Amino acid sequence: MAAPMRAVPGAGLLPPLVAGLLLAALPRAAAADGDPPFTIGPRPAWFLLGGVTGGATLAESEGGGGGGFVGGELSLVRLRDGRFAGLYADGYRDFGGDATYLSAGPELGVHLRSAKGMQLSFGADAGLALRVADDSDAGAAGRLSVTLFGLFSIYGRAIYLAADRDDMVVQAGAMLKFPLASPFGG
Repeated sequence: MAAPMRAVPGAGLLPPLVAGLLLAALPRAAAADGDPPFTIGPRPAWFLLGGVTGGATLAESEGGGGGGFVGGELSLVRLRDGRFAGLYADGYRDFGGDATYLSAGPELGVHLRSAKGMQLSFGADAGLALRVADDSDAGAAGRLSVTLFGLFSIYGRAIYLAADRDDMVVQAGAMLKFPLASPFGG
């Protein structure tokens, strides 16, 4: 006579485990290389922008002004649904005031495109400012800008510094800025 069969602990898990492994090993339909997943609406994109800036200091609180400035700027912005938000940093030399200015902070704006392809952006930024001359003064800067075709901007800027002299500076300028990269999903 044959010996009675005994139950093996965990044997009840063996059939579902084998079935799961077989299903996982079956080939699946491959997604096409480079096809983005299905989305509704425009995809947000990040852009790193850089360029040159220049203009004139129109007024200083001590009655000065009239000097020109030239420098550069970098921005990292996210564009989505015709709006952008990001961070900027710029530096420039003001020859009239014999000083170097640095500023950095957030920027916001709206990007408009007409049916005929005309592109226009309105932007604003504000941030910390630093003037380096014989002595250094810190404060805040704010700027309003209008940009054509995403490249050429004209702007007005006001800078307030915690300083003994020339604590308020008003400037008008122009900027030529180009996309350098799209680092995060552009």
